[in-house]
Amino acid sequence: PTSAFTNAFTNAKAGMEGVDREMVKRVVHDMSVNSAHFATESRKEAAVEAKILAMKKRAASIRPSALATIKAAVDDRVARMEASRDLTKTWVHVDMDSFFASVHILERPELRDVPMAVGGMSMISTANYAARKFGVRSAMPGFIAKKLCPQLVFVDSDFAKYKHYASLTREVFKEYDPQFDAGSLDEAYLEISAYCAGKSMTPADVAEALRREVREKTKLTCSAGVAPTRRLAKVCSDANKPDGQMVIEPTRDAVAALLSSLPVRKIGGVGKVLDRTLAAFGIATCGDLLRERALVVALFSEVQSDFLLGVAIGVGGEARPARPPGWAPQRKSLSQERTFAPTADARALAAKIAALAEEVAAGLARENLLTRTVTLKMKRADFEVAQRQTSLPRPTNDAQTISDAALRLFRGEKNTHGSLRLLG
Repeated sequence: PTSAFTNAFTNAKAGMEGVDREMVKRVVHDMSVNSAHFATESRKEAAVEAKILAMKKRAASIRPSALATIKAAVDDRVARMEASRDLTKTWVHVDMDSFFASVHILERPELRDVPMAVGGMSMISTANYAARKFGVRSAMPGFIAKKLCPQLVFVDSDFAKYKHYASLTREVFKEYDPQFDAGSLDEAYLEISAYCAGKSMTPADVAEALRREVREKTKLTCSAGVAPTRRLAKVCSDANKPDGQMVIEPTRDAVAALLSSLPVRKIGGVGKVLDRTLAAFGIATCGDLLRERALVVALFSEVQSDFLLGVAIGVGGEARPARPPGWAPQRKSLSQERTFAPTADARALAAKIAALAEEVAAGLARENLLTRTVTLKMKRADFEVAQRQTSLPRPTNDAQTISDAALRLFRGEKNTHGSLRLLG
């Protein structure tokens, strides 16, 4: 049995290179085939299949002469993209190795060689490398992970600890790029051209020094990718995990060599649906994408085809995102969510919303923040997710105000009561 749903759990992550993917697919299928989640994913899959079928019909209707005309225009477009290629920047993407799990292992060294995951039977957020050898990975339901690895040990998440160690890594990052971009608690982008020039160091030496300093400061390891673009640096940081690095020289030939056989799924922004759609047309690698560039432009929107052509030739992500004068890193959102057994008890659901509002308000107060927007996330028993948002008349971190706003959103929903399994 195979589907987009089962395939989602076999996309290669670091530490999963030797996993029997067909076995994982069978387990995922057998453990979920009668679930509401599987039914929902099957409906989504049918919609994707219908879209692919329509695209195939459109592709079949394109005459060879028309495709040749499209190819000529695409080649001009690619030539303009090539002319804009910027190889002057040196980007480093730093990715902490199984960060959440590694933080727990620091305090419980006995778990280092034991298959371990952060989370529980409903969902896990990450797994250590010992667990990944069994096919256990992030965003996998815990009951499936236990089937794959019966000896798996669960530990509860502890975001206070994660934030502490993330703050230590960021102290290091600032030394190399004061304007570094933190993608999340466990990763960051740094532009190190100025640092390399000032210290007369090669990018490889800088990446090595940065990784060593992170290890000394936190006792945790990280991996790094060095490339002329952010997008490629992220690809490279995953190549030699854990505790490794990869450097792509800033030349067109080096970039082309990397991309020729690189699976498109390795590129940030290519999700499971786009990957599957491309595969339906024989496109599995960035090299395939370049070869089929005329068909891609004929079938995809201008925005999508621009992105895909950039992926194919390694252009895009050279510049730092624009920032206003005086910019400083700021939290954009603060959230809490809880998963529970599906319930029809409106009072219980309202109580959960109030409790979550208390936690969010406390977090805002701790960080001296205010909010003007409240978003309510609701996951139904069939795993369909709905989000509703409202604006407040003035900024606040008052728990009652946030709770009242969320409850208004909740009570405005007519089709969710009695079937919710998650609130956030």
